[in-house]
Amino acid sequence: MEENATKEAVATHLPSQRLLGKVMLVTGAGGSIGLEASARLLQEGANLGLVDISSDALERAVSQLKVNKSGETIDHRILTVTADVTSEQAVKQYTTTIVRHFGRLDCAFLNAGVSYTSTSIFDTTEETYDRIMQINVKSAFLGIKYAAQAMKDLGTGGSIILTSSIAGLRGTPGLIVYSGSKFALRGLALTAASELGPLGIRVNTIHPSGINTPMFKASWSPEKMEELRKGMPLGRFAETDDISGVVAFLASDDSKFMTGGFLKIDGGCVSF
Repeated sequence: MEENATKEAVATHLPSQRLLGKVMLVTGAGGSIGLEASARLLQEGANLGLVDISSDALERAVSQLKVNKSGETIDHRILTVTADVTSEQAVKQYTTTIVRHFGRLDCAFLNAGVSYTSTSIFDTTEETYDRIMQINVKSAFLGIKYAAQAMKDLGTGGSIILTSSIAGLRGTPGLIVYSGSKFALRGLALTAASELGPLGIRVNTIHPSGINTPMFKASWSPEKMEELRKGMPLGRFAETDDISGVVAFLASDDSKFMTGGFLKIDGGCVSF
């Protein structure tokens, strides 16, 4: 009796293999969220096409993924591509490269993005606006365009996931351009979901609150960070593994009837 209970307990903690053999494209793969999501997708059986503008970040990511899967050879399950996600030619090329390498594309997790230190509207520069919109919005548009084209050509459908933010659901004083860029992703996702649905391609956005990452910490002073934390009903900021499970869910057939949706991963700080 005890032996059976132990086996059942162990089984419930074993990683699902619901993504076995599927191919996932991940942008911003060298960052905190991209790395954690890649680890989860790999754990659930997926093959990975990892994209980042930094070859060093990709190298570190792959090294970490190998540590996480110690004892298992995973080189054949990972392809890395160093690319600028704001360049149409680069996005077209890396999408084609990943499809040719693995023979399919089941999900694109379009996660590349940047923020900036909290700044008033009056002090926000045109250069900041251009940079944020290029990386956060243009890259998502191009990613949708070419991932969807690949999925259409393959005839298999698929899932496209955009990393937005709670700043894409409510006004965020001090981050006017970042908030605007994250709202824009909802518009992209809703329109793409409507247009691509007949092709079996689903498009959804995730909206994390503050995540315990270097990018988030760089946006706020320590005093503001503590103020924000106190406003979290669950009493803490998100960790990257709070996000990765939702990404795996949206990448899988467990979410096969979800499109145009937005999933808040916010500890209850946006309640409506």
